[in-house]
Amino acid sequence: MKKLLTGFALLLLLTLTPAITSEAAELTPTTSKAGKTITVEATDGSKIGAVYIKWNAPVAPYEIETETGTISCGQNGFLHEFIPLEQKSTSLTILLPEQPMGIYEIRIFEDTNVPDDVQIWQPPCERADIMMISAHSDDEILFMGGIIPAYAAEYGASVQVVYMTEFWSTAPVREHEKLDGLWTDGLRNYPVCLNLVDKYASNLEEAKKIYDLGSATEALTDMIRRFQPQVVVTHDFNGEYGHGFHMFTATATAAALDAAADDTVRNDTAIYQAKGAWDVPKAYFHLYPENSIHMNLRIPLESMGGKTALEVAKEAYLKHVSQQWCWFYVDDTYEYSCADFGLYRTRVGYDNIDSMLDNIVIYSEQERLEQERLEQERLEQERLEQERLEQERLERERLEQERLAAEKQQEEQLALETAARKRNTILLIILIVIAVIAVIMIVPTVRRRQNSKKRHGRR
Repeated sequence: MKKLLTGFALLLLLTLTPAITSEAAELTPTTSKAGKTITVEATDGSKIGAVYIKWNAPVAPYEIETETGTISCGQNGFLHEFIPLEQKSTSLTILLPEQPMGIYEIRIFEDTNVPDDVQIWQPPCERADIMMISAHSDDEILFMGGIIPAYAAEYGASVQVVYMTEFWSTAPVREHEKLDGLWTDGLRNYPVCLNLVDKYASNLEEAKKIYDLGSATEALTDMIRRFQPQVVVTHDFNGEYGHGFHMFTATATAAALDAAADDTVRNDTAIYQAKGAWDVPKAYFHLYPENSIHMNLRIPLESMGGKTALEVAKEAYLKHVSQQWCWFYVDDTYEYSCADFGLYRTRVGYDNIDSMLDNIVIYSEQERLEQERLEQERLEQERLEQERLEQERLERERLEQERLAAEKQQEEQLALETAARKRNTILLIILIVIAVIAVIMIVPTVRRRQNSKKRHGRR
């Protein structure tokens, strides 16, 4: 591991003396400590756009003050944390929490275009396609190292690593090697840990005397329910080369698989109340002899620049510098091959191909399919709505046509009635005129006759 701040390797530093990298965006920091604060500046006076901190103890929330404001950090507990600044600053001040925390390494950059070895971690998975349960830091590489590059980096599956043991109380440097190895292997979701103290056991019974199997099973039960993995992968029941705690991890995992699916087990916990029981669809154990698969780890991976999963895993194991004295190594051909697993449990059928994700639809694909289904439903609803609106429009047009026809009929009827009234009126007028004319013509005649009668009568 390249150290830019050599003095922070063991204790909280008062002065940092980092090395300059070849990256143009990386700046050389100078630091000063005053009480519970550490001030960082670039030696050449350049403005800082991002800072990358590796801590030397478990991380508590802390703050960073810049010229333009305060940034809250550490909420996720990332041991290696990358912090981009909203606006560049000539200096920044790290406000240390009350919890003892010192800086192991610090790097600063002009902007967020940082080298690939800067670890920009995502939080642990909400749901994991694959959950790897590893007894110790480095076991996940030695015995399961091809899974992360093959499935997480290349295939896009969400992989969650769960460690049984912590190394703060025994060999703190291994906490850094753990993250460096996972990052190199292609993992981006931060690992979680049960925080058991690392102690060696030569067999399962000895491990059961050191660790409580019931408590470990309960903790793994909660982890399974938390991450709802579609696939669980863990150690060999025989402990690979006979390591008692590896046997213990496999035994606890097998028990937790059953417990996690049982609604009567630990149903009063917060995680059960939030997510309920979880019946893992598939579980693989390293070197398990039944329903065995041999992963092809020698296919070039585009996501890894053409390297194979085996090559990536070998590079990742080299990050465990403190463990390079061991005789173990990463390979897919020897007796502890990282490519050989057996299907211990399945609810989705047996494998047709040598893939842990056979008969599994990963969560991101499920979400894509669900979005596609919802989009199709939306389009269908839009189509039905358009049809409804078109039917309503046609109905309105029909009703309008009927109304207009009725109005026209009424108008025609009214016109006929009006015409009839006019005819009747005219006829009446004619009759009246005729009658008047008749009267005008008859009355004089009658008068003449009457007058004539009167004259004749006098004679």
